[in-house]
Amino acid sequence: MRFDLHVHSCQSRDSSNRVEDVLEVCVKCGLAGVAVMDHNSMKGSLKAQAMHRQDVLVIPGMEISSAKGHILAYNIQEEVPRDLDVGETIDLIHAQGGIAVAAHPYRVWSGLGEGMVRANPFDAIEVHNGRSTHHHNNLARKLAEELRCPFSAGSDSHELETVGTTYFETSKDCGSVEELIKEILTGTGSTGGRHRPKSESVGYGVKCIGQWMGRGLKRM
Repeated sequence: MRFDLHVHSCQSRDSSNRVEDVLEVCVKCGLAGVAVMDHNSMKGSLKAQAMHRQDVLVIPGMEISSAKGHILAYNIQEEVPRDLDVGETIDLIHAQGGIAVAAHPYRVWSGLGEGMVRANPFDAIEVHNGRSTHHHNNLARKLAEELRCPFSAGSDSHELETVGTTYFETSKDCGSVEELIKEILTGTGSTGGRHRPKSESVGYGVKCIGQWMGRGLKRM
């Protein structure tokens, strides 16, 4: 079963995806489930859950801008504040019974960096992100292997055409959020799909710098 564990909706300022459209695309491309992971907001995730779709599993969560970089929080129901220390952010995720995943750790503008991942008790590392280069994804995978840490994957889609293009594939059927979380933590799944090609890197970098400056040199 394939799950896209990192998709943004219009509740993220840098995405125009409507939640209902995201779920439709997931079904059309054969995904078993999706995590709507908006920047510092649970609104998109909660809306997706409230639709009570029977044909696609919705994994609740959000992408949190900690003081040092982005952290993916899965299986939570309440927003975790931004700009907190990494350890405090992880503690708040765990307090809700959720899991904390280091998002695209080697991304310059928003990744935590290798040192922060090593220094904190992450439950998993995102080793395959559709908006990260193959090189950066490989570094993340090697780090996870070295630390013997579980892993996740997702498209990091901000537009409908890339939903499901990168995915986490389970080793067995998972019909509930709890079963999927257990599958992630056991490290028995696999990942597949696209990486950001080198041809897109220059345009992507210019876009990120422009957005960063527009936010007053503040992370998303």
